[in-house]
Amino acid sequence: MSMIENNTHKLKFENLYRDYRQLMFYKANEILQDKHLAEDAVHQAFIRIIQNLDKIDENNCHKTKGFIVIITENIAIDMYRKLKKEKTIPFEKIEYKIKDLSPSVEDIFEQNNESLLMKGIALLPSNYSSVIFYKYSHGYNNKEIGQILNISEENVRQRIFRGKKKLLEIIEEMR
Repeated sequence: MSMIENNTHKLKFENLYRDYRQLMFYKANEILQDKHLAEDAVHQAFIRIIQNLDKIDENNCHKTKGFIVIITENIAIDMYRKLKKEKTIPFEKIEYKIKDLSPSVEDIFEQNNESLLMKGIALLPSNYSSVIFYKYSHGYNNKEIGQILNISEENVRQRIFRGKKKLLEIIEEMR
């Protein structure tokens, strides 16, 4: 509230806060799926609303509601994207993310034979290594990988399956 200088704007902001805080929290939580992050998003949204308070004419109109919802959704989406980027792991650590491979490959992981795994991935055909890279290093889901590579989601699943199978064969040959 200290950011707002005149009393008219303070009253307008108080009314906006009272009328829209629950809707804003709902929208942010819908995107972020985390109460604490949603609260942070709402807080940031209110700061942005204060910065744009002169653009709001009436408190209770569809135009104001849409403006506030868009600000909240954009901030929540930005937060989601930032968190998703932070959750990626380096390619060198990929073996800790691949848990659904056959037991013999898992034995390699348990032995911390990172170089063997990396050599095996490097020997995979690019269509297999790329989907494995996106899936386990960057944490993308099959739909996102399909969009990146411009292939179907089913094709992504098949490439991951075949790539893991081929990786197992390569590692067995290298032993």
